[in-house]
Amino acid sequence: MTQIEIDKEEILKGSKWIRFLFMILYGFVINFVVTICIGLAIVQFLFYLFTSKPNASIANFNSHLLEFFHDSLAFLLFQTEDKPFPFKENEVDDVSNEDEGEVIEGELDTDTSEETEEVKE
Repeated sequence: MTQIEIDKEEILKGSKWIRFLFMILYGFVINFVVTICIGLAIVQFLFYLFTSKPNASIANFNSHLLEFFHDSLAFLLFQTEDKPFPFKENEVDDVSNEDEGEVIEGELDTDTSEETEEVKE
């Protein structure tokens, strides 16, 4: 049998233990978020039952919960090294700066009384 050497320096690296603490923290938070999601699903069903359409505010909040859930699971399953909310950088600001278009200035002519008289004649 081959003997595996254990590097004690690798085991004692602080960054690995900090990640472990974050993983435990996000594990508990995900459990809490699932409970919230089940409650919101019931409330959303009640809105759908009585109004025949889902509540837009709850749907918007649900999208944020889904994004958090996805980011947290990706962190826990070592798909990414980026920590989820509140440590996640806001990607919306980066996208909005790229999508800004050219600003065109113009003047609005508010004196249209002369034009309407000419059109009537």
